[in-house]
Amino acid sequence: TTIKALKGINIDFRENELVSILGPPNCGKTTMLNIIGGLDRYTSGNLSINGKSTKEFSDRDWDTYRNNSMGFVLQRYNLIPHETVLENVELTMKLSGVSKFERRERAIAVLQKVSLCDEFNKKPNQMSCGEIQRATIARALVNNPDILIADEPTGEFESETSVKIMEILKEISKDKLVIMATHNLEFAEKYSTRIIKLFEGNVIEDSNPYHVVVEKPPKHKNGKKEKGKKTSMSLLTALSLSVNSLMIKKEKTFNTSFVGSIGIMGIALMLALSSGAAPYMMKIRCKLIAFTLISLVVSFIMISTRTYISVFERTKEIGILRSIGASKKDIFLVFSAETIIVGFAADVIGIGIILLLTITINGSIKKIIGASGIFKQPAVGCMVIVIISMVFYFVAGLIPSIIAAKKDYVDALRSD
Repeated sequence: TTIKALKGINIDFRENELVSILGPPNCGKTTMLNIIGGLDRYTSGNLSINGKSTKEFSDRDWDTYRNNSMGFVLQRYNLIPHETVLENVELTMKLSGVSKFERRERAIAVLQKVSLCDEFNKKPNQMSCGEIQRATIARALVNNPDILIADEPTGEFESETSVKIMEILKEISKDKLVIMATHNLEFAEKYSTRIIKLFEGNVIEDSNPYHVVVEKPPKHKNGKKEKGKKTSMSLLTALSLSVNSLMIKKEKTFNTSFVGSIGIMGIALMLALSSGAAPYMMKIRCKLIAFTLISLVVSFIMISTRTYISVFERTKEIGILRSIGASKKDIFLVFSAETIIVGFAADVIGIGIILLLTITINGSIKKIIGASGIFKQPAVGCMVIVIISMVFYFVAGLIPSIIAAKKDYVDALRSD
């Protein structure tokens, strides 16, 4: 069955106005916003921004478009829970390559604009619903987009908080285009400069229509850079996101790393014995090889399963990252980074346990028979097996990371 969510829509928007989209449930409001915002793709027609058609946009072009030209304030609270408010706001700029000093300066300035001066270092679970929504608005504004998309921005708030949010959006609309889907007719009439009513995918009323006569060339942002700079996440950002995520699940992370350490323990034990034991201990070494192979399989399964579970635990985060311009490659990098971190923790635990064992066993043997150096743990050998194991862990997380990168980010945004 083919469902046409929008039918024959033909609308032009001014560079600065507050547009309210009204209509009953399932009339196409959210679909319309998602298409304008580059979350959903239109199947026919054209979407033109600043005179530039998006018909030939690649996936990377859409990522750049969402990062540079769009700001999203969506129906649900879309802040990453394990990042502070300041880190959430800075994240958009990290993707577009803004320097650390400028990121901090702009993030603080925009948080002050939405009256969150004292909430910089709080995490979302330490804030009220209204504060979270204002932080979301701050993140949407920080990259100086052309358009702000707001899907039911006041839908779940008491009247006082809703008024504050609407006043912020009204102020923003003085120099930006703000398009808001809402069920609140009272707010729409009070704050909007234009009301568009939808019914069954059609525009049935436009209170202040506008038609572009001469399309303008793409604008430059702040007179410095042209919109369209490709977005990219650094390895440091990916590691930071994954570390913060793992830190809120310390026990689960430790358990996975501990079980995953079996593989490196087997390799380290075999290396210690090979370096120090006499040739007559060949039978023991053969058994150790078998143990090592089994332990590597166990480690592979544990690390791979942990990353796969994390994809579902961080589904919302995937949607948020994609909505602010993160590419599939960036999402792959985030989950690969998580795999590497868990794997490195497993290596540290495994090597540590084997070092303690070798010291204890060597001491006991020396006391009993006077022999020393039965087990040796060469530093270079340890470094080599750690490097090899990191490659092994990366391969273990490969499939889950690919699954994360290919996840439908619109569905991810709708998840709880």
